[in-house]
Amino acid sequence: MKKLIYTSLIAVLCWSWTSLEAQVRYEDEIFANVQVTENVIYGNNISVLPPAGPLDLLMDVYQPQGDTASKRPVVAIATTGNFLPAIVNGGPYGSLKDSAIVEMCTRFAKRGFVAISFFYRKGWDPLNPIQEIQTATLLQAAYKGIIDARTLARFLRKSVAENNNPYGIDPGKMVIGGTGTGGYVSLGTAYLSEFEEVKLPKFTDFMTGQPYVDTTVHGNILGTNTTMQNLPNHLGYASDYHMAFNLGGALGDSSWIDAGEIPSVNFHVPTDPNAPYDIGIVIVPTTGSTVIDEAAGSFAVARINNRFGNNDVFKTANLSDPFTQAANTTNNGFEGLFPFERPFTMGDYNCAPGVTPATFPRDEEGNPWDWWNEAWFIGAFDAFNMGTPFSGAHANCRQLAVHPMMSPAMGRTYIDSVMGYLVPRINVALNLTTTSIENQLDEGSVSIFPNPMTDQLNIRLETADNFLQAVEIYNTTGQLVKSVSTGRTGSVVLDREGLTSGLYLLRVVSDQGSLSQRVLLK
Repeated sequence: MKKLIYTSLIAVLCWSWTSLEAQVRYEDEIFANVQVTENVIYGNNISVLPPAGPLDLLMDVYQPQGDTASKRPVVAIATTGNFLPAIVNGGPYGSLKDSAIVEMCTRFAKRGFVAISFFYRKGWDPLNPIQEIQTATLLQAAYKGIIDARTLARFLRKSVAENNNPYGIDPGKMVIGGTGTGGYVSLGTAYLSEFEEVKLPKFTDFMTGQPYVDTTVHGNILGTNTTMQNLPNHLGYASDYHMAFNLGGALGDSSWIDAGEIPSVNFHVPTDPNAPYDIGIVIVPTTGSTVIDEAAGSFAVARINNRFGNNDVFKTANLSDPFTQAANTTNNGFEGLFPFERPFTMGDYNCAPGVTPATFPRDEEGNPWDWWNEAWFIGAFDAFNMGTPFSGAHANCRQLAVHPMMSPAMGRTYIDSVMGYLVPRINVALNLTTTSIENQLDEGSVSIFPNPMTDQLNIRLETADNFLQAVEIYNTTGQLVKSVSTGRTGSVVLDREGLTSGLYLLRVVSDQGSLSQRVLLK
């Protein structure tokens, strides 16, 4: 019996170490739990929604629980919602707690990133009978969302410089992303670099000849001047990001992309009824009206970035995982583009009394990664509308008409593909130290002693012109318990500093590659 128990224990330990060595920070979910800090104020700016005036800009911050790393890449994600708050926009989306956003932020944090779901200012006039006003107010809303995203970047950098880096971020490794309407924000933040780019004829009032956006009213493109509708925040810090991604949405104009700009990863349903896949019109989902002509969808963005070489960092990585292979079958060879083909679903459905397909006809689906709590949405809609004839049940049916297969399981399946394709590209774009994109060091090129160790561990590279970059220690559950950035040195002495006795995995990262080795602490 003792022999059987001992043999089983050895098998479990071997399985644990095999699993641990296969888990890679930033590539895999190596942390079991996530800590969420809610409603952090990252800025304050003028809102046009009632009551109009100064409004706190909020974010939720997701961090891997128990992580000791102090310099981690950031992924900030803007929510969807048609530039209106949830429920007000007739749908369940548009808050920091949108299901797809929470899911992605959680998955990023479990991989070791700092993930942020952030609120940006909403408000425009989609029901105005004058299309000029619809277009003007929509463009202004998108412009303010871009300013808010740049305010967030400055806030994070300021928190490092002036507040002892409370979120443990690396201000030199920041990604901006967005779902649906948030895709307009993320792509605009990435590629709107000059105010002249919003003075195109399609963004100009044909009656007055004036652009819809006015820097003396709405602020400059960074939001660093004081105007009637803009308050500057966190001046003196950079507003840029290092990579972008979008799930749906579009870019205001293809001319906004120039050579030498940041790379982006673009997810899109080619038959999206509201946002163009290539160059096309932008449609308001609730009214069906056209508000922008010739916006650039994901296909156009990826095509232009590939032509300019902006996405070459993905190409040179030679990624060949199953998600890359799947994307390459339908993306016309444009690296960074992942089209999601969705079948059009006809047929009857009865989601509320008196509701038939004639009430809300089926339409093409554009956001298969989203889902919502139907009971919550119906109740919240009814409470907001205070018993108006258009009930929450009808509003829910309207959403199901364009998302007939909606479910948490389906949404998470799509996010599996999003993360599988996106994360390796973030890692190469930000030059993160993950073994999947690094060379493996030969064991003879690194000396690690003494092992077992008592108080200190010596790590020395034996190869000339090879420099240490970082040393990480993981426990047997795959949790990072110690991380040291070493700088350009050939050796380092690692102090035990409270680590308990037992087995650990030591990971040594140099400019030539990485090496993982077990160490025993007495």
